[in-house]
Amino acid sequence: MEPGALLVFVGLLFFNSESASSAVCDVNIDPSRVVVRFGDPVIVNCSTTREDVFEAGWESSINPVNEPNSKITVWNVSSLIVWDAEPKCFINYMNEPRQCVEKLDLVIYKSPESVSLIAPEFMKIGVESTITCQVLDVAPARYLSVKLYKGDEQLGNRSFTHDSTRFPVNESVPFPVTPTRADNGAEYTCVAELQLGPGGPKPNPTKRSPPLKMPVVYKPSLLSAAEENVEVREGGSIVLKCSADGNPAPKYEWKYRIADNVQEITKDGVSTVNIPRASSSNDRVYECHAKNRYGVATKNITLTVKGGTPWIMIILLIIGVVLAIAIIVGGIKFCGR
Repeated sequence: MEPGALLVFVGLLFFNSESASSAVCDVNIDPSRVVVRFGDPVIVNCSTTREDVFEAGWESSINPVNEPNSKITVWNVSSLIVWDAEPKCFINYMNEPRQCVEKLDLVIYKSPESVSLIAPEFMKIGVESTITCQVLDVAPARYLSVKLYKGDEQLGNRSFTHDSTRFPVNESVPFPVTPTRADNGAEYTCVAELQLGPGGPKPNPTKRSPPLKMPVVYKPSLLSAAEENVEVREGGSIVLKCSADGNPAPKYEWKYRIADNVQEITKDGVSTVNIPRASSSNDRVYECHAKNRYGVATKNITLTVKGGTPWIMIILLIIGVVLAIAIIVGGIKFCGR
């Protein structure tokens, strides 16, 4: 091979080698994902291993950077106070590809300003109601998780993964609740959590609503059998009892034939009918009605007054005693003679 041809061959080989080594985009961002609270500082490095660098820098709505003849460029913000920064690292080269751009995976977040519960004044047993979690001024929504708890039991969870809004938003999340009798006075709480993923703070930013105790209303339910049969001896005393559970607390009404020796007393949620010196006039059915605005429960107590010692027996017994005494006294006098 001629010397001139050899030089051309070597030159082409060198050119092709240099082109091959520079024909790739080599942009390295560190850290590759940044999670930063709104208003906090942030520092991110960007670099390349290629040698044919013309300039490097950052495109951003805050603190843009342009550094000629540098393989490293730093985006440094002392206080990130914009939501649409969208920083991109760019590197311009002398050879193809002439420019390479890499967008920073940046998450700017703000914990909720407040979390509260919106609920009806009361719930009715077996009827679906809605308890709403209200989350104010939180960002970004796509990382937000809203949960409703009854005590330590989670009742529901709502996320917003398809919401691309970067700016702070307000979210109202309704949760259906169908209460039981046991839920009366239960404590409900709403928890808003930002699940920010890799690079985010640990534990996740979380805000909890003040607890809310919810009354559950229901009609009265008897705490004892609805039918009872009781007995008392004539002249004896007896107390008939009636009690029920309800919300609001039930009021009691007794129905029976009026008698002078009957007294009604209601105390500590129990209503009683007190009957001293029972007689046949008290022998009847006593109806107890426990009422509130949502219903009534009825209890029937049948009282039987059993007769005492018959008067004829008492008279005969007295006569017998008198005769016995007379005989004894007469015998003593006879012996004395």
